Amino acid sequence: MRRRIICFALSAMLILTFIPQITFAVEDVIDMAESEEITSEEPAEETPEVTEEPSEEASDESFEYEVSGVITGFVPLETTEYYYEGNPDEGDLTVYLPETLSVYLDGSDQPSNIAVSWEAVEDFDDTDFYFYSLKPVWGEGITLSSSLSEAVDVPWITVYKQEPENTNVEPVVTEEEAEPIYTEEEGSIDPEEGAAEETSDASLKAFALDNAGEIVDNITEDSYADTAANTATIYNYLTGTMGLNRAAACGVMIKINAESAMNPINLQNTYNSAFGLSDSEYTNAVDKGKGAYKTKSGASKNFKTDSGGYGLCQWTSSGRKTNLLNRAISSGTSIGNIGMQLAHLNAELQSYGNVYTTLKGVPNNAAGAYIAAAEFCLSFEIPANTVNTAASRGRNVLSSYWKTYSGAAASASGTSFISLCGYAYPTKLKTGKGMDVTGYAVSNYNITSVTGTIKNSSGKALYSKTLKPNTTAYKLSNMDNDMKFGKLGAGNYTYTITATDSLGGTVTASHSFNVASGNTPAKALGFATKGAGSTAAAAPAAASVKKGYPGPFPKIPKRGHFKKGDKGTQVKNLQKFLKWYGYSIKVDGKCGKNTIKTIKKFQKAMGMKATGRFGKKTLAKAKAVKK
Repeated sequence: MRRRIICFALSAMLILTFIPQITFAVEDVIDMAESEEITSEEPAEETPEVTEEPSEEASDESFEYEVSGVITGFVPLETTEYYYEGNPDEGDLTVYLPETLSVYLDGSDQPSNIAVSWEAVEDFDDTDFYFYSLKPVWGEGITLSSSLSEAVDVPWITVYKQEPENTNVEPVVTEEEAEPIYTEEEGSIDPEEGAAEETSDASLKAFALDNAGEIVDNITEDSYADTAANTATIYNYLTGTMGLNRAAACGVMIKINAESAMNPINLQNTYNSAFGLSDSEYTNAVDKGKGAYKTKSGASKNFKTDSGGYGLCQWTSSGRKTNLLNRAISSGTSIGNIGMQLAHLNAELQSYGNVYTTLKGVPNNAAGAYIAAAEFCLSFEIPANTVNTAASRGRNVLSSYWKTYSGAAASASGTSFISLCGYAYPTKLKTGKGMDVTGYAVSNYNITSVTGTIKNSSGKALYSKTLKPNTTAYKLSNMDNDMKFGKLGAGNYTYTITATDSLGGTVTASHSFNVASGNTPAKALGFATKGAGSTAAAAPAAASVKKGYPGPFPKIPKRGHFKKGDKGTQVKNLQKFLKWYGYSIKVDGKCGKNTIKTIKKFQKAMGMKATGRFGKKTLAKAKAVKK
């Protein structure tokens, strides 16, 4: 059994970190969804232990709340790496993270220390991503200057799950010890502690195909362990066959890396355990049975319906896995063939018109790489905590793939990347027929305002709405109820969207359209970058029709929200909605810990404060959701 090692890189930008003494290959990348708050159980258990030192506890509290001001800069964190055996929980990881950050307050050139805690940007507990981020949280007396970007300037801690490239390398830290190999103060690895132990793992090899396309050699474990070769293959396909520019290709690659670590035979880790099969055993079994296979315990399963995320993009739903399997069978290749999977990704993207248009339209620069990574996360991957995860992907791509393929590191600090992605605008509308507002405003700085306006031919604003999201990505569908296309009479109109971020970056897209009783409703997908006026109308692209939740919504209790311990039909209605939205939740009519946790995920996905209290405001967001 291979053992997982987790690596932390502490820096203001996300960087891939490798250590000379021990060589690692990033493997098995899976999609993680989004951030969850640190549980309260662990701190509660630790309370009795600190009562013996009241003076230190008091000084810590005083230190945390006496410091206040506006952060105008950060002292860079030192790069430090920690290694664990197994998969520690969030508490295990955060216990070794810095308790303070050194910052510059109110423009001072002398640094001050502020107390911080750390929370996962993505959902730490419920995902199998192969890298994710934690960001600092400070007290209420501390604010971030509007000239700084939370997504770029604030030091985040990046966590990478890695496997030894050399199968003779064993982790030097056991799961029980859970201690760092070296600390920031030591700055080096003890050669004795870091000595590799021999293992019985087999040597690695890739499977081969003969001229007829039949599998000659079974896939062995780590058959795609050469991450560099896979990365090159993927990049060449994206820029060659698909015709994406470097920036767009990098944005797609950062998603694939998070999902599968560029390993096309990757099976979601939790299903490796559930089925008792390694990546290669699972792949070979699926290939042999053309989808049908048996788990280690002898249970019969089918690739199409087993719910295990698989491959470069961790295809999971039965429909998508069925299509992937059919493509593999028809092409005479293994389900784990990297070329077949890339062709399948290409085919899927054609049906996501907004994503494909964005990828084709991003500028070939650092801004384009950031936008592509964020939009791919927001509109194709769609994890639970989309906004924070998109910001994580955007900052990561700049310091990894964009740095590699552009030849220079790119800083997103001090430059606005604000853009409008995948939005819909009308060309011709039929009277009485509306149009869904779609797309995102995206920036590396918090978006301070988004305005949608419909004007008549005289320039009079008939419908207008300004929203203040204060997030790095914002769903334009939040304006859907205010842009009343269906109430327009026959005539000519202009639809305008304007977004502004905290750095002062502004983007505007303006499109003229006609409403007439005899016309057929139509819409095209657009893309606008900073400084753009109206974008040229893109060719109408196939886009799936999104619909709202068809079931009954829950009735809010008299207290104003659901809470832990509630039971009954309304709790079931709430759970049914959350399940429809895409979360894994048991519909049992009991509002327990997992239901509260899932409510938090939904609130974060909607850009709300994650309180876990499902009340009128959260219900309004739920009623506006379409998928």
